[in-house]
Amino acid sequence: MNVREKIEYLPHDPGVYRYLDASGKIIYVGKAKDLKRRVSQYFRPPEQLDRKTRALVEHIADLTYTVVETEEDALLLENNLIKQLQPHYNILLKDDKTYPWICIRNEPFPRVMLTRRYVQDGSLYFGPYASVHHARRLLDLMGSLWKLRICAHALTPEQIEGGKLRCCLNYHLEKCAGPCEGLFSAEEYQAQIEEIRKLLSGRTRELMYACRAKMQEAAADLRFEEAQEWKERLALLEAHHEREKSVGHGILDMETYKLLKEKTLPRRIEKAEKVVAQLQKDLGMSVPPRHIECFDNSNIQGTNPVASCVVFRDGLPCKRDYRHFNIKTVVGANDYASMKEVVNRRYSRLMAEGEELPQLVVIDGGKGQLGFALEALMELGISDRIFIVGLAKRMEEVIVPGDPLPLFLDRNSSSLRVLMQIRDEAHRFGITHHRNLRSKAQTVSALRSLPGIGEATEQKLLRHFKSLKKIKEASLEELTAVVGPAKAALIRSIE
Repeated sequence: MNVREKIEYLPHDPGVYRYLDASGKIIYVGKAKDLKRRVSQYFRPPEQLDRKTRALVEHIADLTYTVVETEEDALLLENNLIKQLQPHYNILLKDDKTYPWICIRNEPFPRVMLTRRYVQDGSLYFGPYASVHHARRLLDLMGSLWKLRICAHALTPEQIEGGKLRCCLNYHLEKCAGPCEGLFSAEEYQAQIEEIRKLLSGRTRELMYACRAKMQEAAADLRFEEAQEWKERLALLEAHHEREKSVGHGILDMETYKLLKEKTLPRRIEKAEKVVAQLQKDLGMSVPPRHIECFDNSNIQGTNPVASCVVFRDGLPCKRDYRHFNIKTVVGANDYASMKEVVNRRYSRLMAEGEELPQLVVIDGGKGQLGFALEALMELGISDRIFIVGLAKRMEEVIVPGDPLPLFLDRNSSSLRVLMQIRDEAHRFGITHHRNLRSKAQTVSALRSLPGIGEATEQKLLRHFKSLKKIKEASLEELTAVVGPAKAALIRSIE
């Protein structure tokens, strides 16, 4: 399957995509709120892409992707993958927002600072942080707990011993310990850096224990002023620790991300097992319905009749398996015959390709639609292998073939919720496709009604402007640049 074919199966979910070249090397990592929509944008006509993006697309041989829970997860995972992999085109295509890191510089008497650039220069980087405010708050805390330099001097032994440097205002404000004049040794300064590394690594408890011990030791020796200083530092650490417990560290490194994903996946499996088991029990099925499919017909005022099929696996949507159907054999608005056609087409194809059949099929509708869908299964000889039900909208009753009375499930039950969810998803998926077809038909109708506008001109306009609305809104100059002055004048006459 080539890259363009893979795009058709991408989900409309947040995630991170990776482009690979012919040798299998990852050359670009990107994030997306909607994976399918974002990746599709790269494969527009070349004239719609800038030079650097065209160069990237020419080298794409394959793609992989990771679906995540939220857009923020995608941002953080993207940052970590770029840090780890250093893909070539992420260096050339610096057009995305970057997220802050806290950097401990690789230098004598290291500075600790906020940066949005990750450079492999031996410095230590903590992050990326989802919020710059969180990162700045940590820097403020460090400034209160330790005496760190902020000057840009090299602070080589020659400079310090030669007496070439003088302490700045920060020293006199007691915010810096004065290493530039040799007032603070490299060993003492490095001890501060080790404590900062513990703070940024989430090891706040260790710092609190050490602080409390030093406070108690100073108090026991009657060094009350020093004890008060340690008490104040302890209070700052405790306040920070409580805040981190309630809102998290704001940082997601690769290992943490993997652990969180793994924890989320047991939770999901456990929840799915319960839902599937309850649905099996409530419907009286002999096997657990791990694979469920639902069909819905869409035709508005009899135009462009279509149907949709959505797929749930283990109680969750499996969007790559969703399918649209344009009705082929039924003339006019006939929901019953249309339902029979699409059920027949769906499962005759799965059988021909050796694919697995679902344990449960849900039909959006009452006895009529259900009866015709059942006929299709019987004609295919698989009615004994698939449990099929209808879900009527009026009272959300479940229609079971052969049962004269509908089944009313508890409205708060997980079984009814998942049946309604898959029915609503099928309806949404079908309506979206139907609207797209009607919009395209209206566009074609409006353009083709003009003398001299044929299919080639129509396709050229749609490729460039994307929709009839944008064609109507285009200026005469914009239209002329695409189809010439004569046709541009005709198109401007569309009401």
